[in-house]
This record gives sequence, C-alpha cells and structure tokens, in this order.
Amino acid sequence: MPDRLSNLLTRFSVAAHVDRSGVLQQAASFDEARDTGRLHLLRSGSAQVLHEGWTPLKLSRPSLLFYPRPFPHRLQPEPGPAVSFVSAAIRFDGGSVSPLAAALPPLLVLPLEALTDARATLGQLFDEADAARCGRSIALDRLCDLLLVQVLRHVIDRSLANSGMLAGLADARLCKALTLLHDQPQRDWRLEDLAARAGMSRARFAARFKQVVGIAPGEYLTRWRISLAQHLLQQGRPVKEVAGEVGYASPAALGRVFATRTGATPKAWAHTRNQATASGSE
Repeated sequence: MPDRLSNLLTRFSVAAHVDRSGVLQQAASFDEARDTGRLHLLRSGSAQVLHEGWTPLKLSRPSLLFYPRPFPHRLQPEPGPAVSFVSAAIRFDGGSVSPLAAALPPLLVLPLEALTDARATLGQLFDEADAARCGRSIALDRLCDLLLVQVLRHVIDRSLANSGMLAGLADARLCKALTLLHDQPQRDWRLEDLAARAGMSRARFAARFKQVVGIAPGEYLTRWRISLAQHLLQQGRPVKEVAGEVGYASPAALGRVFATRTGATPKAWAHTRNQATASGSE
C-alpha cells in the first residue's frame, strides 16, 4: 500500500495553534478568519454545538470536532459536570485552494474513544494542557499537528468520506493511481497507465474512479494541477517555473487552463490573492 498522505501533507501542510484550554464556563463563539478552521477536543461534560440553520448538536461524551474550513459556530455548556476542552485554530497551507481542506466535510465529529491510534497523542496533549511547563504552547501546537495527521489517517482507513479525494485514497486499488497523480503531476498521464497501476482494465478503472471520486480521472488531474499551480503562485514562484512543475508545456498552456478554471490569468490571480492575504493580516 503506498503512503497516501505524506506527499499531500508535504505540499499542503496543516498547522494548529492552540489558543483555548480549560473549563468552558459560558457559551463561546468561533467565527474564524478567512482560510482558518477549528479543532475542539471536549474532554468531559456535555455541550451543545450551535450552527446557523442546523439542528443543535449535543455532545455528551468526550469528542473531537474538526472544522477544516471557516464555519461560524457556538459552543454552549450544558448543566452538569464542568465542560473541559482544548481548542485550536487550524490552517491548511494554501488555505482555500488546499485540496485536502476541500476534500473534508465542513464538520467532522468523532468520539475520542474511536481514535484508537491517537490515544497516546491525546494523553500527551491533555497532560501538556493541564501543566504549566516551559514550552507548553509549542508542545501543544505540535501535538495537535500530529493529531490532525492521525485524524486524516482515521478518515481514510475507516472510509469515512463518501466521495472525492479521501474516498479514492480509501479504495485499495484507486489509491495506487491517485498517489501517482499526486506525486508526479508533471507526467503526461494516460488512462491506461493509471489503470495498469490500479490493476484494472481501462474501462473498469474509469468507471470505478468516477463512481468513487465523483469525477473522471482526467478532470481530477486537471483540478489537482490547478490547485498545485495556485499554491505555488501564492509562494511567489514565477509562472514559467510553475507551468513545468505541474505538467504544462508552456506558461501559455497553463494560462489557458488556469483562466478557464479561475476566470483570471495566473499572474492576475496571484496578485489578487496576495492583496487579499495582505489586507486580511492587517
């Protein structure tokens, strides 16, 4: 089985910053800035989670709540034992163009007892949250980073995604082809090459890919390349360099596809994006 996450997380890393921990004494609102998600770990007590337009979600056992993208919500403690929690802001590298963030549901709720592979991480994280040792904030952030990798692994291993990238990575055959696309986007991939990697006929592979991932292999590759191009452009890389790295023969070839998908040329898109990022950080 290929490593389905490492290259993805190398290109689109995820970082946590723990900014709240302790007892939730009164309702708390979370309205994240653009491109920022949120992770809550409820250790004890009962709470309601309120979202506009949604039925209130009641949690009565230790749980993880993961919002990979901005989603305004409110945590409200229920009468009874104190609600102890740890909360962190989450940011995927690339923000809204991160295919990993886009592949996840708007809210993932998991009982902590289900995260069997993360028990040691959770134990260390809660120990750090309870103590006042030097380096506490750095340790908490790094432990949350590790926990997020373990959560993504859990989603894939338990086939919790219904469609899209993560559903494809959960498929024993499709994941072999998807990993190749992710690792080598610059190659001139043919359908028969990907099908052979998955150990399937061309027709069966195309049908299975569309059924599980939701789009055809060629469309998936195009979207992946454009996401990578956007990410590299945000880093200040020149269009000529980006084009070759994501599989286009020239800047003009990338520009045509890029404009069709985003409504702007690569340079114009990067300029607008960088301006928005600068104004958001002021």
